[in-house]
Amino acid sequence: MSSHTGSLDTLLVVLGIVALIIRQFFWRSADIARLLKTPLMILAAGALWMGWDALHGEPLTPRIFEVALAEVVLVLSTGAVMGMATQFKPDHGLLRYRLVPAGILLWLAFLAIRVGSFLYADRIGVHLLDTTGAILLSFGLNRLSNALVIKARYEQLRSTWARA
Repeated sequence: MSSHTGSLDTLLVVLGIVALIIRQFFWRSADIARLLKTPLMILAAGALWMGWDALHGEPLTPRIFEVALAEVVLVLSTGAVMGMATQFKPDHGLLRYRLVPAGILLWLAFLAIRVGSFLYADRIGVHLLDTTGAILLSFGLNRLSNALVIKARYEQLRSTWARA
């Protein structure tokens, strides 16, 4: 893959992620059946992309796993906190949800984690972690932990509101 094609791929992925981030701040129906669909699709795409890059470039090393594990812990944590910072409201018998406006700080923290991981990976020479696949995996894990927290909160709120 040429450098130009890789840059275009990364730009398109980043634009898609930005669109998904913006969507977090608007009220939407809590369709719990679909809540995990997007994070799982992002994770699958990231795993395939990263697997392709690993097969055609840098081999997996313990150092890659060490740096990746640190990032995983951080992005899962920010995703869970985003889930806790999600507002719910009833709307004609349904629940709607959105990320509170202060959630932009959580997205900035996520971005700092991803950029920091990218720069650190580049500095120590583990370039598999500065690929498009790594971006997708990081974002997908963040969204998965967020979705799991939202799902748990939704179920708790639904049962509380059903009793009221």
